Amino acid sequence: MIYRSIGRETISDVSTPIGITDSLLPPTVLGVIYASVQAVGGNIRFTVNGTSPTTSLGERLLQDAVMEVWGSEDLKALLMIDDGGTATVEVRTAGGTV
Repeated sequence: MIYRSIGRETISDVSTPIGITDSLLPPTVLGVIYASVQAVGGNIRFTVNGTSPTTSLGERLLQDAVMEVWGSEDLKALLMIDDGGTATVEVRTAGGTV
């Protein structure tokens, strides 16, 4: 299945736990079911279980790596933090079908 891009954002300040901007997610934007997230300029840590990530807690996404987040619950629960460097995060949301 091919999904269409719906939105994108650059999160430049990940010095404290932050998620995807609410205005890019359901119910504000209907049809979003997926996001690709890329760590740029450094590593990040992330969680999707309701806890806040820290520089020593959470799964690590290495610099320039891309992860996929599926489902509205995980998209809304995703929190990310810089893992001690100068990371930014690129997010692309997608949904619907082409």
